[in-house]
Amino acid sequence: MKKLSYFILLIIGALIFPNLVLAKVLHVPAEYKTIQGAIDAAQAGDTVEVAPGTYYETLVLKERVIVRSEGTEAEHLNHTAARRTTVDAGGVFKPVVAGADGAVIDGFTLTGLGKVNHHLPAHPHGVQNRGTSPIIINNIIHHMGSTGIGSHVKNGKQAAPYIANNIVYANQGLGIGNNHGSAATIVGNIVYGNTESGIGIRNGAHPLIADNIVYSNGWVGIGARVGGFPTIINNRVYHNGVAKLPNRGAGIGISNAFAPLVEGNVVYSNRFAGIGLRRKASAVIRNNETYNNRYAGIGLDSAVSVLIENNNIHNNGKAGIGMTNKSSAVIIKNHIHDNVNAGLSPRTEHSVVVQGNDIHDNGQPYSGDPPEMTDPDYNPLTGKIDKQTPSAPGLPSGSFFNWTKQNNQPKKTK
Repeated sequence: MKKLSYFILLIIGALIFPNLVLAKVLHVPAEYKTIQGAIDAAQAGDTVEVAPGTYYETLVLKERVIVRSEGTEAEHLNHTAARRTTVDAGGVFKPVVAGADGAVIDGFTLTGLGKVNHHLPAHPHGVQNRGTSPIIINNIIHHMGSTGIGSHVKNGKQAAPYIANNIVYANQGLGIGNNHGSAATIVGNIVYGNTESGIGIRNGAHPLIADNIVYSNGWVGIGARVGGFPTIINNRVYHNGVAKLPNRGAGIGISNAFAPLVEGNVVYSNRFAGIGLRRKASAVIRNNETYNNRYAGIGLDSAVSVLIENNNIHNNGKAGIGMTNKSSAVIIKNHIHDNVNAGLSPRTEHSVVVQGNDIHDNGQPYSGDPPEMTDPDYNPLTGKIDKQTPSAPGLPSGSFFNWTKQNNQPKKTK
């Protein structure tokens, strides 16, 4: 009787949840020589499991198919599985991985997209989500000739991928890019050594960016511009601006964009401001710690409607909070201390409400523009080159950033 009841339950389960009951594991290379061959043969709910090795191919994911390297959960979380299982595109000019809704790519080293101009429309990304929403977890994504992971709308369909616990480094463009209304969740990644921004947002993209470590990127660590509106919480962002371009190098930079919340971040040792807003940008900046940045802990340049509340801002090379070009802000309950030139430096043309701040032990409590600093690595507090931030492991040489400089010089006028 019990066996009959179990058999009946299996039949009912198969009718109600056919993909769950019939899901299978397809093995590469034991059963299929290529990963793509296994994906093509898989059905929704199946898993493609890939043995260690290097696979010279590109992948197009399939909806609700899991593509996973062999290994324990712990080996996936600590990237051991990814280090021994590689997908190398070999320099082709198309995505190494193209996403699909509900698909999973888990535990691979992904590399080998050829160098492209990623400022041109329809350029490929290393892991590409154009109108797709896959799950991208536990991977190492490096040395792509474009953005490492990119998300865009396509034909009116939004991209909303889940991107977690990846190491994204040394890509010729952004580490993780968000464009045209995408709504990614970007959590717990390590993003470093990319030639432009570590994580970039623009054109209506509104990702959640939380608990990431973002450092030693060419332009800014986390950058929103041209209508982006990210939520940025609990990230550690440091030593960005290594390409040494003019007016680039904030830890968190917001330009002509709105950040509804920048909260709980630790932002230090960046080339310009720790958190910088310009060109009519606005944000709520709350409960962050910003220190040892070259200029201001928080810098406002033509920024409007900014709330700066309950931040710990200290030991920055110029002002704790610096304001230029008719910025407006409400500045309340911050601890602003031990900054080299000024705690807070608003000018008369600014619209500022200042209330309940603890401002002490700065060069001056309030002042105008302090003098220029000539060396971004010089720490004026100690008089020495700043060795606080170690070099990024695996960071390419300085020549890796040359293409960025060449393509972003001011145009010569006749």
